[in-house]
Amino acid sequence: MHDSLRPEVLSRDLADTLFSSHIHYHPTIDSTNRFARDLALAGEAEGALVVAEKQTQGRGRRGRSWLSPGKGNLFFSVLLRPDLTPQRVFSLTMILALAAMEAVKSLSGLLPRIKWPNDLYGGTKKLGGILTEFCVTHGAVDWVVLGLGLNVNFCPEELAGLATSILDETGIKVSRNELLVDIVKGMGTAYQEILSGNFEPYYKRWNEACFILGKAVIIESERGRIYGKAFRIEPDGALIVETREGELRRVVAGDVSLRLSS
Repeated sequence: MHDSLRPEVLSRDLADTLFSSHIHYHPTIDSTNRFARDLALAGEAEGALVVAEKQTQGRGRRGRSWLSPGKGNLFFSVLLRPDLTPQRVFSLTMILALAAMEAVKSLSGLLPRIKWPNDLYGGTKKLGGILTEFCVTHGAVDWVVLGLGLNVNFCPEELAGLATSILDETGIKVSRNELLVDIVKGMGTAYQEILSGNFEPYYKRWNEACFILGKAVIIESERGRIYGKAFRIEPDGALIVETREGELRRVVAGDVSLRLSS
């Protein structure tokens, strides 16, 4: 039986949360992040939740495409208008990743891990990714759009060597409605904590969940290639890498891979 996303169920189960009354459901859309961004620019209040069965132009980090066929996965974006400094926006990416990890574990037993800066992994393969976009006006954050693509009950065959799904990893078919509700509720609770200034427990958990820390890595960025050991993740999202020369370097953007040999 096809597990269709049901806006009326989402609205009911998200009652008394920030996200219950502004649900935008689309059988097919170009990009949930694009739609949420347009809502933000049109003045929509925070709490808008954009959900799609299928994306035709799903996007990942650094302009990459995100394959988004309509066969049982999650594609959604939320609009927030947080009272945060731009340096704290990364905390929102972080709490969405943690909420997704906890919801997946609760419903399937699978504990995803985080790959800096925005990917979720099941075992050695990519399970999902987060795209964060935001606008700063006069030095203050105006809006933030957080998008999550998560392989739930299907993994595209052409990505089988690189990606996986909850179903592939566990043999369990998870209700997408239930999973989406659990993720959004968990993120909403953490969001209120973040707004109250309670950042530290989330940074600690995010570092603990990031599987590249303490490992030899290669960072590919527009500035070149860095070899070293992933040391920690800063509150603003920067990755601290200890280079082979013993220098601590801040990396704010790039693609990281584990270095299997020296």
